[in-house]
Amino acid sequence: MLDAAARPTVQAVQAPLPLAVDLDGTLLAGDTLHEGLLTILFRQPAAAPGIALAIRHGRAAFKRRVAALVPAASDALPVHPAFLDWLREQKASGRQLHLVTAADQSVADEVAIRLGMFETATGSDGVTNLGGAAKAAFLQRRFPDGFAYAGDSVDDLAVFAVARESVLVNASPGVAAQVRAMDRPVIAEFPGPAPSLAGWISAFRLHQWSKNLLLFVPLVLGHKLGDVEAFTRCIAGILVMGCAASGTYLLNDLADLRADRAHPKKRHRALAAGRIPVLAGLAAACLLLFAGVLGAAALGPNVLLCIVGYVAVSLTYSAILKRVPLLDTLVIGGLFTLRLALGVELAQVPYSPWLLSFAAFFFFSLALAKRHAEVMQAREGQAAAALRWRGYRPEDWPLTLGFGLASAMAALQIMILFVADDAAPSRLYSSPAWLYAAPAIVAVWLTRIWLLSHRQELWHDPVMFALRDRTSWALGAAVALAIAVAL
Repeated sequence: MLDAAARPTVQAVQAPLPLAVDLDGTLLAGDTLHEGLLTILFRQPAAAPGIALAIRHGRAAFKRRVAALVPAASDALPVHPAFLDWLREQKASGRQLHLVTAADQSVADEVAIRLGMFETATGSDGVTNLGGAAKAAFLQRRFPDGFAYAGDSVDDLAVFAVARESVLVNASPGVAAQVRAMDRPVIAEFPGPAPSLAGWISAFRLHQWSKNLLLFVPLVLGHKLGDVEAFTRCIAGILVMGCAASGTYLLNDLADLRADRAHPKKRHRALAAGRIPVLAGLAAACLLLFAGVLGAAALGPNVLLCIVGYVAVSLTYSAILKRVPLLDTLVIGGLFTLRLALGVELAQVPYSPWLLSFAAFFFFSLALAKRHAEVMQAREGQAAAALRWRGYRPEDWPLTLGFGLASAMAALQIMILFVADDAAPSRLYSSPAWLYAAPAIVAVWLTRIWLLSHRQELWHDPVMFALRDRTSWALGAAVALAIAVAL
């Protein structure tokens, strides 16, 4: 028998502290309350006054009201991937994980059920807002022997102050410095993405400004390309339209957060992925729209009317019309045609019914080509959820195909009639027969676009596709050459 001194010593392994995890800005890249408010603003604007009045009963009651109107789409919320992987490792090692958030309890429950890794999930209960000092007091009562805490914001500093261990996730340098100054061990740190100029440029869709080159079409067709004043006005118009368009693109992305997150490609957009906070996106959109309207007012009342009309239709499209099948593509075609009308105003040339009617059918066809490609992809199970969000079904492909091809043929017929009845008889061209090459070349381009669409090989907006496609550039150069020879 071994005496006491000879017996092996068994050292108890101390269990890791339970880890309380914040939700908004920590586990999730975005803020569920802000996203809920924006969803109400875009989807249920009539409920906005009632939501505003709910704040009188406190933040917890306000959050409960928002959550009741807009339940959390837990399967689409963007999580912090590196932090999520670390949490899974911690759970596998025996650490208890608890979701503790100032978001409403229903939101906490949704996320906890989705991830399936938390022992408990606690949120605001409609009376007490579980944030800041209230969260710190709750955690001290819940874990009297100590706890670790993962958070990100200034509001979390009160919790970090009473936690025995800290985990910094997406914390700003200032918050991180204050947590380290508390002389608490920081056991892990997951910095968020640095503010990216490229992310903002992508969100502004600066590449889409190339569409505004349509403003030069009336200038060219009106033979005023050498008019310095008209040329300068068109340049200014491109900038004004660009600001207005970028503002509406941001609002469109904000309105479409859930649909974009269900899309295989759009889910990587800066707002959908949470790389740009939704409130920052909303502020940028408002500033861009203000700049666009102010610049339009400086260019004249008719230009202002065009820009205000563009913004109004775009916002209505984002809020309502984009979920009405076929009407959504009519609106897109109309917005392109409005650019030509703006070009007429800026160049100060007479309105041409030929040009505007051709543009309406032509751009309606292109909008349908993009939607047809998406419907065809949905037939094979790709991005079906995003398509349903727009009101389309996979079996709608004969409609998008039929209307799109019919609209393309109508545009070509208008173009041929214009050449025959207007351009050729005029005295502006020395060899008007060459003008007939233009509709023939446009027909080749349109049939190619529709072939690619039907084969699901049209991955971009057709206008943007044309700007990147060598064949499109070659066909465009052929049209320009034919017009130059005709002159």
